[in-house]
Amino acid sequence: MRDFRWAHLQPHIEGGVNEQPEPEQEALDWGEQEWGTHRYHVNRLVEDSVSLLSMPEKAVVLGAGNHGDVGLPRLSVHFQQVTALDTEDNMLQEWLDSAGGMTNNRVRSLTRIDYTRLDQISFYETFEELLAEGKPAGEITDYLRDCAFRVRGLEAMPHLKKTFSLVVSSGVHTQLFYPDALMQFYGYMEKYNENETRQIVEALGSLRNSLISDYNRMLLSLVKPDGRVSVWTDMIMLDEDKQWIAEELDRRRTDKERTSFLFEAFGQYGIEAAVLGLKDLHDCLRPEQLLFRSWVGYTDSGKTYLIAGLSGRLRP
Repeated sequence: MRDFRWAHLQPHIEGGVNEQPEPEQEALDWGEQEWGTHRYHVNRLVEDSVSLLSMPEKAVVLGAGNHGDVGLPRLSVHFQQVTALDTEDNMLQEWLDSAGGMTNNRVRSLTRIDYTRLDQISFYETFEELLAEGKPAGEITDYLRDCAFRVRGLEAMPHLKKTFSLVVSSGVHTQLFYPDALMQFYGYMEKYNENETRQIVEALGSLRNSLISDYNRMLLSLVKPDGRVSVWTDMIMLDEDKQWIAEELDRRRTDKERTSFLFEAFGQYGIEAAVLGLKDLHDCLRPEQLLFRSWVGYTDSGKTYLIAGLSGRLRP
């Protein structure tokens, strides 16, 4: 990860380290009145992406959730239809039922979408059985490696290929598979010694990396030939030991200095899933009209992240 370098990008760093978000006022607050918060920068990236589309027709948002990162009402003004996809149930459908009018006609919500295709091979059930039965670490790692090949021959949403003018991924890369699988393994970790635990965790990481690359391929498969893909993800958790990164970034005066410092920081301190996901996706996008943004974001739990967003068109 330390040789992390992207060409053609000039970082647009927004949001100082001391900017605090306004508190949520209701369950589905789209943040229309906010400035300088995470949602403000997300919606700015999305709207700038929309402005570069020759013909906006349909849009899709993966990872919509309840948090309202993407202002769906605002986005629906630009498109004939906006589809919000999520892996879990959320409150969007309830909101749509009560919204009425143009928004209700243009926005639809689909939940329990299996981005990884692991549900198609009953991964979590089989993984649970192997752990509960105390199977040897070697057998479990073999199973995990095999899963990467098994799901590669499956498709998540083949009926939606080349359907959307704009494909949006909202913070999915760092939430994809790995946190849930680690939590599942944690309940059985006492059955394995330190070396065996390391083997299993490494195999989970390898499967995660494969799934992230596959997820990017799926994102790109949804885009129409003249469309765009826009993604963002938490890149670095700015805990007490890393708070200096945002402060040092504010001191850099030129784009070249910021570029050099920012990507060096990603390579050294970035969340591995995020670095892999954005780097892999960048390599699939054209350098022309490529948008890159970075900002400081805060969570309700009090954690602070350096977040990066990327938007572009597919390479030929």
